[in-house]
Amino acid sequence: MMNKSESLVTLTNAEFKNTGLERADRLGKDLEWFKEQGYSIPEPMTPGKIYAQYLKDIEEKDPQAFICHFYMIYFGQSAGGRMVGTKVSKKILDDKELAFYKWGRITLWTIEEKNHCLEEIEESFKLSGEILRLLLS
Repeated sequence: MMNKSESLVTLTNAEFKNTGLERADRLGKDLEWFKEQGYSIPEPMTPGKIYAQYLKDIEEKDPQAFICHFYMIYFGQSAGGRMVGTKVSKKILDDKELAFYKWGRITLWTIEEKNHCLEEIEESFKLSGEILRLLLS
């Protein structure tokens, strides 16, 4: 029988790969598009390199921590990131839809289930943001 940590490692290594949430290839397509438009793409900066290494380090050593980062990054991009991406596209990219913000079918979810989840995530950010603003005031 596995303990909680072992089961989370299994979940982290198996269930969080090939989910439809991956963004690297789509981000690469967007960067190529920006290059074609004449923009230079800077090399990754130190904070990004440090965070990427940190995630690699904790993926197996501390799966519970990894899951927290996975949740915040992926669901943050799927909800708030979509809204930001749409606004940026309208204001400065002539409505260009960036690949990073296109979400295909999430493994094991129907399109309706995925859309429902994305709507709920947006609602969660809105409502929890209101609570955070209240706490900070």
